[in-house]
Amino acid sequence: MNQNLIKSLISSIALLIISFTANSQTSSNNGMTFTSTPTLLSGSALQVGAKYKFTNVYPGTSAVVTIVSATGGATVGILDDNNLTKPEAFSPMINVPANSNGLVEFKIEFYQGNANQNTRRTIDTVRVTAMDIDGNALLHEVDALDMGAGSVISYQANTLEIDVVRTGNEYKATNIGGVEYPAVDTSAKQVMFTLMNTHINTFTYKVGANNLDVVSIGRQKGNYFKGFDYTQILPLKYISFDAVVANKTVILHWITAEEINTSHFEIEYSTNGNSFSKIGTVLSNISNNSKNEYSFQDNSAIAQDNKVAYYRLKQFDKDGKFSYSKIIVVRLKNEANVEMQVSPNPFTERLMVRFNSNDKANVEIRIVNLAGQIAATKILTANKGFNNMQIDGLSVLPSGTYIANFIINGKVIANQKIVK
Repeated sequence: MNQNLIKSLISSIALLIISFTANSQTSSNNGMTFTSTPTLLSGSALQVGAKYKFTNVYPGTSAVVTIVSATGGATVGILDDNNLTKPEAFSPMINVPANSNGLVEFKIEFYQGNANQNTRRTIDTVRVTAMDIDGNALLHEVDALDMGAGSVISYQANTLEIDVVRTGNEYKATNIGGVEYPAVDTSAKQVMFTLMNTHINTFTYKVGANNLDVVSIGRQKGNYFKGFDYTQILPLKYISFDAVVANKTVILHWITAEEINTSHFEIEYSTNGNSFSKIGTVLSNISNNSKNEYSFQDNSAIAQDNKVAYYRLKQFDKDGKFSYSKIIVVRLKNEANVEMQVSPNPFTERLMVRFNSNDKANVEIRIVNLAGQIAATKILTANKGFNNMQIDGLSVLPSGTYIANFIINGKVIANQKIVK
């Protein structure tokens, strides 16, 4: 073989290697972000079968997200809501009906360049962290990831707040702690897990909840593209934690075991199950590793004329570390029903929202566009009886179909399709 032919073959092989590397491979995905506005490629917005494109999730890489399936009546309220979570995460809001175990499955695929769906991009190392798999006494979130054979999982192994089960290549985490954590971030490691695999160009993400409440609930989720080191939690076990109402007083009672170096408990109270405040402190009476019994009386909850009270315990170790108990719900009186109507539909410049409430309530109306982004929002405190809310400034919105999310006291109770 002559030298010119050998040189030609070497050059061709080198070009082929360079082309293959540029077109199909990228390095570790540390820093991958889903901050671009998603574009609807096909299907009906927020419905099963819809495909969305996220550009520039990584240099030279775009992603296509497909809503593959939905079970238990679960729906996608917002495709990527960054208000309460890390903006770089993929953050869908999922609606789960009352008394239902609902899941929505997403498929995430990586493509070269502008996601023309012709050239897949294989990523050397993919780390995905499912965050904030929390809940409360009436709801337990569920997150599942499937990144194919060879996946490696990491999480806070001795936590009692999530139960992780592997089925084939899928890892599913179900909240069992019943503790609600604020926002959606990486500070609560006891309610998140990380899955890692190499040389992949697609994975699936299932998310939803087991909702035992009497109303539909919307849950903000977060899928963060980084890995984390997980540490151990405090050596304490709750045998029981419950409450009773007697003589206009809520009496809390809990029993622990395996306490080591416990300092004290802070009792936290909430009217909505999300925002908690400290109402008291109980010192540890630990003398050995046997069972220890505690109680606390709250005289303020019923006096505030609330229908429901939420409680949790914040247990402190002597070195300042702390962990939370599950959340318990105490029914003080029957909850009120709220009925709503939106008009006109179609609308042009403004919307009128009329509703009748049996009690005071925190109300938020979100107008969501077909890309799954919030186009307008209105927040107010509703009074007992008839309420009339007006949302102005909608003339700037493009013509098309939108979805109105009705959120009462932090819970999504209904969705209505509206047209401009």
